[in-house]
Amino acid sequence: MTPSQTCRLKKARIFRIAGSVLAAFSIALVFAGCGGGEGGPAQPQKKPPLVQIETVSTGPIQRAIELTGEVAPIESIQISSTVEGPIGYCPWREGDRVEAGQKLIEIDREIYRAEVNASEAALAVAKAKLDDLNAGTRPEEIEKARQSVREAEQSAAYEKADFDRIAQLVETGALPGEELEKARVKLTAAEAKLNAARQQLEILESGFTRTAIAVQQASVKEAEAKLELARARLEECAIAAPFAGTITKVFVRRGDMAAMKAPLLRMVDLESLVVRCAVPESQAGVVKRGMRAEIRLDALPGVTLPAEVERVYPELDPQMRTRTVELAVKNDEALAPGMFGRVRLIVESIDAAVTVPVQAVIVTPAGAQVAFVAADGKAVQRKVQTGIEEGGRVQILAGLKPGEDVIIAGQEKLKDGAVIRLPGPPKESSPAGKPAANGGRSQ
Repeated sequence: MTPSQTCRLKKARIFRIAGSVLAAFSIALVFAGCGGGEGGPAQPQKKPPLVQIETVSTGPIQRAIELTGEVAPIESIQISSTVEGPIGYCPWREGDRVEAGQKLIEIDREIYRAEVNASEAALAVAKAKLDDLNAGTRPEEIEKARQSVREAEQSAAYEKADFDRIAQLVETGALPGEELEKARVKLTAAEAKLNAARQQLEILESGFTRTAIAVQQASVKEAEAKLELARARLEECAIAAPFAGTITKVFVRRGDMAAMKAPLLRMVDLESLVVRCAVPESQAGVVKRGMRAEIRLDALPGVTLPAEVERVYPELDPQMRTRTVELAVKNDEALAPGMFGRVRLIVESIDAAVTVPVQAVIVTPAGAQVAFVAADGKAVQRKVQTGIEEGGRVQILAGLKPGEDVIIAGQEKLKDGAVIRLPGPPKESSPAGKPAANGGRSQ
């Protein structure tokens, strides 16, 4: 072996020994850092969990139903035409105020006016005839009838004498038999005229019969009915306001042609405005008349209007499964039909309820509701019973008392009796684990 080879072997042996020593030294350092030796440094202790507390208080709380509603009038009508014809009267514009019974629309139909005039004249004639029958026969009429009877008697006597004379001449053969037949016809006509004159005189002397008077009375009633029908047709041409209100929409102007059942105008009573909203079926049973409510309208930002349930509809909408309720707003001067609003219907209200923030109550895997109370630096678990929830706070029916400090943050992994720590610098005089005065309390 040459000297150079021998030198290289010596160097390799030295490097292997140095590597072994270095590895052993590193392992010793690792064990020393892990505290494997009895004389190693002690591991630092874990700090108690940091929590935040708030004092259990009393105050008002309400259970409410949040709904949406719309301002709508109770009195609202769309007036349509019942006849055809040109519009002769329509001076209205949107926003005009009208009174009950005031004329709104008039349609020109001259034929209906002519029918009224004709019916009035026919009624006048029928009444005049009835008055004559009720008044009886006048003396001059009876005297005239008697004169007619005397004239008929004279005519009948003359025809009788003429008939007798001709009969003798026919018997002697001086006249043909045809002359006798002509004389007999004239005599018969004269006697019939005499009988008629006598009957007329008898009627006038005895007066009109009850049947004739009843027939004429019926004629008067018939004429009155025809007049009422003609007036009714004419009145359909003039439409009056059914109630006092405001015109919201005008569909026609003067001179337009009105068609049967075509809309003419729309009007509402702005004093009958309510807020209508739909209550879901699951909560429809608790809504009662007289319940208080609060309404916020998009048209009046920042304004809350007090209201009250005035009407609850008796049935549910079969399609939407909701019940409609009407709310009377006490300050309704700013309302207008069609406004959208948010309704807070107050179902229950408690003036002095024990409340805590909702995050203070935890639901266990078993379904129980618990809360932790901070006492003597430890977390004490309490089983609680909750009630109404509103605005991030929940009512406590049992388990907590006013004045106690309930943990509202950091209690998710706490156990009953666990030591807790409150934020803020602890006082030197305070024992280990006990919270500093007023430290970490939610204001």
